[in-house]
Amino acid sequence: MSIFGQTVQTAKRPTTKKNLERDRNTERMRGVRSRGREVVIAKCADPKRRAELELDDFAWLRYYCGDLFWYQFTLQQREMITAICTAIRFGGDQALAASRGEGKTKISERMLLKYTLCGLVSFVVLFGATGGKAVDSLASIRQVIETNARLCEDYPEVCIPVRALENTPNRAHYQMVSGFRHDNGESFSYAPSRFCWCGHEIILPNVPGSPAAGAIFATRGLDAEVRGLNKLDKRVDVAVIDDPDTEETVNSEEQALKLEKRIDRGIAGLGGQQRSIARVLLTTLQRRRCVSAKFTDPKEKPSWNGKRFRFLIKPPDRVDLCEEYVALRRSNQEHGDPHATEAFNFWRDNQAIIEAGAVVANPHRYNRDPLPDGRPTELSALQRYYNEVARIGQEAVSTEFDNDPPEETRIQESGITPTRVMCQVSGYPRGQVPPGCTVLTQGIDVKKIALHWVVRAWRLDPNGFWTGFTIAYGVQEVHGTTRGSDEGLDAALVRALHARRVAIEDKPYAVADGTPLEIQLNLIDSKWRKEAVFRFCDEAGQTWYPAIGYGRSLGTIAPNFREATSPSKVMGWQSFSAPRTDGGWLIHSNADYYKAFEHDRWMSDPRSFGGFVLYGEPGRGTRRSEMSDDEKSHMAYAHHICAEIEVEEPVRGVMKRYWKTKNDNNHWLDASYRATLAAAWCGVRLYGMPAPVLDEPVEQAPTVTMPDGSPFFVLDRV
Repeated sequence: MSIFGQTVQTAKRPTTKKNLERDRNTERMRGVRSRGREVVIAKCADPKRRAELELDDFAWLRYYCGDLFWYQFTLQQREMITAICTAIRFGGDQALAASRGEGKTKISERMLLKYTLCGLVSFVVLFGATGGKAVDSLASIRQVIETNARLCEDYPEVCIPVRALENTPNRAHYQMVSGFRHDNGESFSYAPSRFCWCGHEIILPNVPGSPAAGAIFATRGLDAEVRGLNKLDKRVDVAVIDDPDTEETVNSEEQALKLEKRIDRGIAGLGGQQRSIARVLLTTLQRRRCVSAKFTDPKEKPSWNGKRFRFLIKPPDRVDLCEEYVALRRSNQEHGDPHATEAFNFWRDNQAIIEAGAVVANPHRYNRDPLPDGRPTELSALQRYYNEVARIGQEAVSTEFDNDPPEETRIQESGITPTRVMCQVSGYPRGQVPPGCTVLTQGIDVKKIALHWVVRAWRLDPNGFWTGFTIAYGVQEVHGTTRGSDEGLDAALVRALHARRVAIEDKPYAVADGTPLEIQLNLIDSKWRKEAVFRFCDEAGQTWYPAIGYGRSLGTIAPNFREATSPSKVMGWQSFSAPRTDGGWLIHSNADYYKAFEHDRWMSDPRSFGGFVLYGEPGRGTRRSEMSDDEKSHMAYAHHICAEIEVEEPVRGVMKRYWKTKNDNNHWLDASYRATLAAAWCGVRLYGMPAPVLDEPVEQAPTVTMPDGSPFFVLDRV
């Protein structure tokens, strides 16, 4: 070895067994890395076959995806394939409602893959009701490219670089490819493939001459922001919207309207300047007035070319025999025969008579697997249909399989669920005030043995809406009460309230750098044991005030709403303050309104319209196995929020609205809406929230005044 022009002898490493083994391992790993980095791409096995199949969608699917489509396509499937092809090739919109399990999602995935491999599509976005559902479709497309042998033979420029990763996606960043271009046959060497094969977005290998070089498949949930989606200076060519409806959108008109606008406006704006985006909506109807029903109805959305497909196109002539079969099958299963042997024999012996006149969309759709006694599980698609009727009922089958939901005469709930509340988290830890929050409020619900409290921080976002962060909630125990007696109860409640006040003073809520933010207003339930609450508020100071709610959900109507000098004004504003008979001030509110408002904000996207979020880190989805520990810890709080729900029910042709109690544990719901009510009095205006008002001035001066001597909450009228 030469150093500064002089030759220096280097010491040789001893030739030991250990050193030799180390050298062999080094060479072996160098070879492994080299093989993973340098990939030779074979020529297309049959270019003529590939070109001919690309001209025929049905033949392409049957040849390259024969594991899924092993029989000739039915008329309905051919219509779906043609509709999807039309949208992809010529733009426009297609809305298809097919039976659950009919294969509409798989057909759309394979069609997207075909036209991407052909080079006609360069950017596809798969939309699901949630992000997790959209990722499932992307995983299906990845699996086809990784494992399909026929596809690898004719599309080696895409499949071979992916297979060379050997389940190590990081290799895609430094992989080099050599071979012959597919477009002109010229050779190339050591070209960087530069692609991505993990996460929620994949980019196909940038192989020279490949029609699909750099094509993108991305996923998004319809519960997230969709505007401004572009990658690598590419605009979206095709958006596939798969089963957009959720429990919330099906049962809530407001949530349904937001979803409809997101599809009609947000997704429609993703295309480029020269070509509008092609949108394909695949769904199964859940209600007659759900979002999917609107988009598949040519009268309501004519530009979407909506089509609805049924499983049972024409019922059999002897429906009575089918009903007899259903009753017999249910009876067999109720008596311990899960395979309903007697019912099966009845169908087998009378199959020709039972199935006469019936027309099903897909005659191949039934289970041929043998049962323990050797007979097949099902004999025909029609039997499969009526097996489902026996299992889940005719109403559910008409909805899920025939896209013909029943008339909506049942009770419709607001759509809020505990899962929705649990999973709406901010990413900030418990007790920390998020950056930008300027208002802090607290609501307290008073019970004999405990005080349930909720603290919320409020931030005005750039979009002009306020976001409410529930940064903490909990229970303050009431000590010193006697079961079955009210002796000493008022004193115990006052002590508990003071204990809660001292806890806040000892450890105030603060932002991440330790800067504290004081609670501007605390509202305490005074409907029960009002003397104790009044006493505490007078002792605690100007940020603590009693509040009382009225409404049908509580079984009461406020006297002040009826006797106020301008009741229409009071009801229009939903809350007002008035002096107490013993001095001081009392906040009155329409509890029904604020509870409904609470639910509405939990079902709103806080990034777009202003809404509520809980503290804690988010998980990966809404299934319990995908939830974070923080989300799971909110279960009790979420069930309190959903303990009462607003429902609608048609009565003599008129929709009647009322409150339904699901359980008695609604204390954090009451505390939460009081925290929101307090925010309204502090100037926070969420989307749709009216401002509070003062009662008419009275001669008696309040005992509680502001620091400058003015009465509490004497504000200029808006």
